[in-house]
Amino acid sequence: MLTLLIFSSLFLHKPLVKDSTFKTQVEIRGSFAASGNLPLWQRSLQYGQMPLQANTVVGIIKHEKTDNLKNNLGWKYGIEATAWGGKANDLMLTQAYVSGRFKKWELWAGRRKEVYGISDTSNTSGFYAWSGNAIPTPKIQFGTRDYINFFNDWIGVHMTYSHGWLDNQGSVINSYLHQKTLYGRIGKPNSLFSLFGGLNHNATWGGESKVKTGGIFDTYPGGLNTYFYVVTLLKDRNVVKIDTNSTWDDTNGFYGNHLGSFDMAIKYQPQWGEVLLYKQTAYETGRALSLAQFNDGLVGLSVKLKKHRLINAITVEYLYTANQGNFISGFAQLFKIRDPHLVEIENYYNNTRGGWQYMGKGIGSPLIIIDRESSQGGGNYFTLNAVKSYYAGIKGVLPGDVNYHLRFSQSYYAAPRNHLKPRLQADDFIPQLAWGINLEKTISSSFTAHANIAGDQGERSPNTLGGLVGIKYRLP
Repeated sequence: MLTLLIFSSLFLHKPLVKDSTFKTQVEIRGSFAASGNLPLWQRSLQYGQMPLQANTVVGIIKHEKTDNLKNNLGWKYGIEATAWGGKANDLMLTQAYVSGRFKKWELWAGRRKEVYGISDTSNTSGFYAWSGNAIPTPKIQFGTRDYINFFNDWIGVHMTYSHGWLDNQGSVINSYLHQKTLYGRIGKPNSLFSLFGGLNHNATWGGESKVKTGGIFDTYPGGLNTYFYVVTLLKDRNVVKIDTNSTWDDTNGFYGNHLGSFDMAIKYQPQWGEVLLYKQTAYETGRALSLAQFNDGLVGLSVKLKKHRLINAITVEYLYTANQGNFISGFAQLFKIRDPHLVEIENYYNNTRGGWQYMGKGIGSPLIIIDRESSQGGGNYFTLNAVKSYYAGIKGVLPGDVNYHLRFSQSYYAAPRNHLKPRLQADDFIPQLAWGINLEKTISSSFTAHANIAGDQGERSPNTLGGLVGIKYRLP
């Protein structure tokens, strides 16, 4: 009875004084396309809220309690439901979490929208390892919510540590996610120049094969002793006793699948805006220190202006994943580092445990297209993952206070293969063009309308031209 009274007082009775930390928003989107599929830049980087199929109505309702950051102690929660109706029909919780904070330290549990890496978060083509392209995975996470500053704010450190649960749509079910990040900053938050560097480490481990064959891969090690080796990456198996069902690959390599990116950036902050030059170096397994994958990853340049103008922000990026550890990088030649596994290919986003996906969407960059969204078809793998892609994003304000966001990408796709010389574009790459423009207009303090038109043309994704219209309503 006491619980019922508390619930009633919180949610059923209107408070005498409005609490501005509670926010509720409702959004309706309607999509249509010539070929039946939504174009890349309408369905991507949406945390899985947009379906592959067009001619679908999408409804989103979000309610959250925000945190008063002026207090040392704070808490918040968020819940967001997304529904599809039409060609695609589904209902999902895209966010559902609760968070507690002490100063800049935070502990939260649930499903929450986030990205990991150093880049321009609002105008990027997508981070290499964790881009906000798929529905958030449920997890428990502890870490900092921002950079913690030391030495009169000249040094900043940002870190997270989490344990999560993956879905059962791939070839492995009941598996876990281990994730940790560590980033550093040299320079004050408002310094003219600042340097950034760090990494994110993601590992899938444990679980069992969806289809049992009676072999050694029917069940993967999933105990605390295996977790120790997943977290520490130690190869000395005498530190902690290993699981009895460990395979040769586990005991002589690493437990689970490991991938992520080493990130570095330099930021310039003049009075008129911000310039950010960044690189995310891709890595998988344990070959990162040999620099065999140093040339692979994302390179970008972002320029932002403080004043609202016709052009407010420009981001250009180059994504390259065609070396795949099978080529001696320029840095490896410079430092005379020879990789003993040079003939082996790092099959990015793929492994024996399944593709780097969650709920049918790629977790990493959407420019590395998952097979189920491609013209070639397939499941939750990334067959043509040797990619060269050029991207530009432009944001600004048109007359009439209409905000626009233009995206354009020209990409080339090929399958991984052995090569000790650079892979030329004319060899076996297939082209793919994608573009999209979004317009948004604030009608009142409660209503915002937006429209989007986008298109795909090439050989990796079906040719399509699509449109999308939507409206957001924020409860007063």
